[in-house]
Amino acid sequence: MPGFNIHLAIAKEYIKNHKNEIVDEKEFFNGTIRPDMNENLDGLCENKSITHYGQMGNKNDGNFETDIHAFLIENKKNMSKDFYKGYLLHLLTDYYFYNIYFNNELLEVIKNRDKFHYDFDCINKKIEEIYKIDLPINIKKYTGYTIGKPKYLKFDKVINFINEIGRIDLNAIIGGKEYEKIK
Repeated sequence: MPGFNIHLAIAKEYIKNHKNEIVDEKEFFNGTIRPDMNENLDGLCENKSITHYGQMGNKNDGNFETDIHAFLIENKKNMSKDFYKGYLLHLLTDYYFYNIYFNNELLEVIKNRDKFHYDFDCINKKIEEIYKIDLPINIKKYTGYTIGKPKYLKFDKVINFINEIGRIDLNAIIGGKEYEKIK
C-alpha cells in the first residue's frame, strides 16, 4: 500500500480541489487511513483483503485486485458521509498506484523480492513538507524516515500521482462513473 503520507497528501489535495464538498475533514482523513488501520484506528489492519475489498495483489503479475463496486454497493447509504468518501479515496489510490501509475515499478519490486517500504521512508519527509501534513499520533509510529535515494519510485512521479488522484471526482464515481476511465 502507498504510505500514509501519500494517502494523507492525496486527501489534502482532494479537499483543496473540491472546495466545500468535505464538511468534516477529520472524518475524511480517518476514512482515508481506515483501510490500513484496525477498526479503532489505533493499530495496523490484520486482514487487508477484507478492508480493501479484494486481493492484495497477485504476486505473479503485480495486479492489485479491489472491488470498488462492492464497496459502493455495501456502503450505498453512507456515501454522502465524509468518512466513506475518504475510504473510497483510499481504495482508488491503491488501485491506481499499483495497477496504473506504478505497475512497472511494482513488477520490479516483485522480481527483486523487495518492498516499497524503503522508498516510502525516503520520500515521507518531503511529502509532509510539501503538503503540510501533520501526522495523526496513531500513525506516527508506522511512518519511517530515511535519508537516501528511493530504489524504485521517482519523487516527481509520486508528486504527479498525488496531484492527479487529488482531482478525482468521488461524487461521479459514487454516481456510477467507471473509475478505470478516469486517467
